[in-house]
Amino acid sequence: MRHFLRRLSIVFFVVCCSILTTYAQQRIGFGIDFFGYADNREYKSMYTEPKTIFGTLVSPNAYFAIDSNHRIIGGLHYNQDFGRHPENKNRLAPIAYYQYRNKSFDFALGHMPRYDRLKDVPRIVLADTFLYDRPNIEGMYLSFQKSGLKQALYIDWLSKQSFNHRERFIVGLTGKYAIGNFYIKDDALLYHNALTSNDSIDEHIQDNGLVMLRAGVDFSRKTFLDSLTVEVGGVVGFDRVRSEYELRTAKGLIATAFLGYRRFFVENTIYVGDPQNLPNGDSFYHRNRYNRLDLGWVPFRKGNLDGKFIASFHFAPDGSSNQQAFTLRYRFGADIWKKRDR
Repeated sequence: MRHFLRRLSIVFFVVCCSILTTYAQQRIGFGIDFFGYADNREYKSMYTEPKTIFGTLVSPNAYFAIDSNHRIIGGLHYNQDFGRHPENKNRLAPIAYYQYRNKSFDFALGHMPRYDRLKDVPRIVLADTFLYDRPNIEGMYLSFQKSGLKQALYIDWLSKQSFNHRERFIVGLTGKYAIGNFYIKDDALLYHNALTSNDSIDEHIQDNGLVMLRAGVDFSRKTFLDSLTVEVGGVVGFDRVRSEYELRTAKGLIATAFLGYRRFFVENTIYVGDPQNLPNGDSFYHRNRYNRLDLGWVPFRKGNLDGKFIASFHFAPDGSSNQQAFTLRYRFGADIWKKRDR
């Protein structure tokens, strides 16, 4: 796999150089994404960690549009939790990727921001802490969109193999197909936790996966509410540690109702079934019953500014927990040079 990715990177570099040689730069611009967060988690259940996540993420970037479809984007994320000290997070992460986009396809390769691409992936698949602690997808992303269908495939490389670190990566699938008021959503994920290069350590390869299919109805146009959706589906999880135990499955049912009116919304999610063993999913799903109730208010929504407060209540057999989160995102950008047609 590593040799394949190395060759793929070389091919990608050659193609980009060819494109840049053939076409003059058509447009140069910049963008800034500011994300502030205050997430207080008063968790009392097993497998969950009570903590407060409080800080900012600033992501300036510049883009070079070769034509209407091809562009190169570069920049960085500066992510800092408040209360800085030597053990506190002080993280710089590069933004550097190639993107091809037309009416149907969106392809990207490199270090690309996660939010716009994976913000709708359910928490049972990927925990929302990824948006705080790992703002990039490091790998590839491909989506197809046409006539009510949107399907995306992504590879997120979490760790390169070394003497002290395992090779770890995620391969995911997420999509939605809408027909009138009816829609179907699908999500799938494979997490592969391989070995280090240290042969003296007794290690075992770990594989975890999940497949989820949901069907829903959008009643928004049939009520006085701005939004009203109800969906229900099934979840099948997979777990294996090679040479330790064979493939295990965990099955369950999940249902979600969402309603919104003006600046307020309510969302409720219920899971019933086998406990899921998903290292990258929300830890509340490590139990056979779970209910999450979100009460939301959007005090700021104007142009590129979006501020949101959510009070969450978690109900599980081993106790009830609560959470209060306020997030604010402001994005802007502009062209700074554009080639004029002669």
